[in-house]
Amino acid sequence: IEAMTELFNVAVAALLLIAAGQWCDADGNKIDNPTEQQSAVEPGCDTNNSFCKFFALNRNGWITEGNRTRRNCSWYKNTNLTGALVEFDTGFKNWENRCRSYKSTFNFQGNDTMFEIHQVLGTAEFFRMVLNDQNCAVVERRHWDQCSDNKTTNCDRQDKTGGVLPVCEMSKDQKPNPFQTKPCCHANTTEETQQKRGHRVFYPDKNPFYCYCKPSYKIYVGDSVQTVPPACVEAYEKRKNSK
Repeated sequence: IEAMTELFNVAVAALLLIAAGQWCDADGNKIDNPTEQQSAVEPGCDTNNSFCKFFALNRNGWITEGNRTRRNCSWYKNTNLTGALVEFDTGFKNWENRCRSYKSTFNFQGNDTMFEIHQVLGTAEFFRMVLNDQNCAVVERRHWDQCSDNKTTNCDRQDKTGGVLPVCEMSKDQKPNPFQTKPCCHANTTEETQQKRGHRVFYPDKNPFYCYCKPSYKIYVGDSVQTVPPACVEAYEKRKNSK
């Protein structure tokens, strides 16, 4: 665990600025260090974060990426909720088409965002609330991956142009913005990262770029609802079909 923490406090610092409370949101404001201890809250959720409020009302439910009705193994189960984070068990179909589950931890930030760090894989995901309609929520997802180069093939494997992705937009205080407006890569060139070495899955000299390709969208639906409400269907289709 310590080695994985070091990996992300160092290797992803150029993109996410995790260490020492140096996260940066879409407006360039610092984000609190997710590893700091936070006090638990009652299920009512005494925070203005829209994700926390939604999961307090819908502790169990299902997730869809366009289907109007509930499908087998699309469930989520809220196992822990505090003012700082929510922990899930989420169902999925494995390669044998059997229903299995995996655990996720999402850290709340600000009023309408949350994020998750995959320490072993070297990836990060940022989520933004598009619509919270009490028993359904439309969520925008931004996935960042650690890459060996900044080629356009990171986003489109069929691309034959040999082009490179543009440099990512920076916030007002020159920190990477997790909610980019277009595909991009950010080069990890911090002095601290270049000096740090140790046991880790990814090395900065082999995978020095952190790249983002495009947003995706999901609908979270409370357990009491078997069909996606019209408001969430409309918001989902509008975002998914926008260019």
